[in-house]
Amino acid sequence: MNQDHSITFNLKSENSKKVEIDGELRFGREQVGPHKPIPPVPMKKIGNNIWTFTTEPVDPGVYGYFFVIDGIKTLDPLNPRKSYPVYIGSSLVKVEGDEPMPWDLIPDIAHGTVVIEKFYSKALKQVKPCAVYLPPGYRSTDKKYPVLYLQHGGGDDYLGWLFQGKADNIVDYMIAKKTDEIIVVMPEGHVTTPEEHYRILASGEGRIPEQNLSERYLDYYVNDMMPFIEKKYRILKDSRAIAGLSMGGGESLYVAMNHPSLFKALGVFSSGSAGRFLDIIPQFKDQLKKIKTIYISGGIYDTALETFRALHKRIEESGIPHTYVETNDGGHIWLVWQHALTRFLTRL
Repeated sequence: MNQDHSITFNLKSENSKKVEIDGELRFGREQVGPHKPIPPVPMKKIGNNIWTFTTEPVDPGVYGYFFVIDGIKTLDPLNPRKSYPVYIGSSLVKVEGDEPMPWDLIPDIAHGTVVIEKFYSKALKQVKPCAVYLPPGYRSTDKKYPVLYLQHGGGDDYLGWLFQGKADNIVDYMIAKKTDEIIVVMPEGHVTTPEEHYRILASGEGRIPEQNLSERYLDYYVNDMMPFIEKKYRILKDSRAIAGLSMGGGESLYVAMNHPSLFKALGVFSSGSAGRFLDIIPQFKDQLKKIKTIYISGGIYDTALETFRALHKRIEESGIPHTYVETNDGGHIWLVWQHALTRFLTRL
């Protein structure tokens, strides 16, 4: 990494005619413009079979990248790390900040505990997992805590917010900064059965209708997952929040629309999937007005930008108070969602 937070990549590749670099760093984004796909960027051959490319300065965070050698996607042979599941097929590079970021592990602050739970869902007829963050000192007191139900995206699972998003570090950081202590529940968001999943793969018959999945998710979420959590943990039931990224943002919106009395706050991060609810939002405007805090955000280099802009416009037209934020920190990537979670927690 260079002093200005740009990164220089060098790759030795013999007999190659063309070498490119691609990934989440969004090379050339300012030239291409918002919400447009960015093609791989050519690397320059500098002799002795060495190809090089220096990025624009980038914000602190972890980014996935890969090379394209004569049209073939290739991991960095000196850094072949794969990270399950979002970054499969990518090497990773971390850009350090001048100061620790909220998602970094900061040694000299108190740290919460993460518990993995499993429960049986009657709605899905299967056992489902979830991760639960408990704030520092939870085991040494009998008080009750606010709760945030936090959803992952469609390409991830219930561990995504921990392994990729470092949500536990973020909450530790925010509590150390004197925000309220909070329990965070990260449930599994995929609601197809294994049989349905394999049948779709084998037959090619296509996806299950999204509306069917939304109704199934609502049943699973409200009647199975939340009662299990709230029976086992000390939760202030009048201080619930719900939020999610991408697919999880759409799920959060749908749950909150149908059960607004359950939640004081709603966060929708970079959610293209929320677009399927645009037409019914006016029907739910009175319900959504009951939610004290609604926060919608996304990066301007996200290919779903126009969808969450449309969501903001429809909510605004329906007279529903909310906060809408477009950020300049990337596209459909974890850095954007880490910032979104940090900002959302300050509003709870």
